[in-house]
Amino acid sequence: MGDITVPLSGRESGSETLQVPPIDLPDLGSLAEDQVCGRRCVWCAASLNNSEAVDLGARQVDAHGSGARWFPRGCRPCAYTHLSEASQMHRKACKVCSTSLPWCRKGQALFGAAMRASRPVRR
Repeated sequence: MGDITVPLSGRESGSETLQVPPIDLPDLGSLAEDQVCGRRCVWCAASLNNSEAVDLGARQVDAHGSGARWFPRGCRPCAYTHLSEASQMHRKACKVCSTSLPWCRKGQALFGAAMRASRPVRR
């Protein structure tokens, strides 16, 4: 699955789109309609609203033989958990990140996205 991230201003839309390298998501075919449409978290199916959802960036997907864009969203606890795990896995496997600071761009992006997902929502 090819991935694209699209920067959006979190202030305008209410939700925050993360500029982050792609992380593993559940298979699109295994998700309920509300999860695909972004009304529920892609991982735990918790109900989402625009102020608390974490946009995970646009994804290029195959939709019945045609390319389509999918905009997955997650709840903050799940986004933080999965981004933190992806960040840790990357740092262990990356030559640059495992041996020195500063981390590579991907390592920095994953860690930064996890930290942003952990922040409380501003009201």
